[in-house]
Amino acid sequence: MVKKYNTRHHYETHHAERYRGLQGQPRREKVKELIAGLKKQQSVFASRPDISAADVMSSYLIADDIALASKPYCEGEIVKTCILKAAQIVSSEKLKFLLILA
Repeated sequence: MVKKYNTRHHYETHHAERYRGLQGQPRREKVKELIAGLKKQQSVFASRPDISAADVMSSYLIADDIALASKPYCEGEIVKTCILKAAQIVSSEKLKFLLILA
């Protein structure tokens, strides 16, 4: 836990000039704005619950296939193989659809 003196000293030496004029409601609004900005920055580093293990696994397998092929990802056959592998891992429904298209 940060000591009260250290926090006050930091504020007075680095931020006092910028926020000295804010009193009352404008100060509370500025605090809310700063907290919202902090939460937005922190959300970048938070874990993403919408990414499943299957998505990560398919990503690693695609990277492995590209590395083993020693060819760029833009070649048609590699793209087709990678998409089919990813669909196979992520969802069998998507795999059926892609097989029809292929």
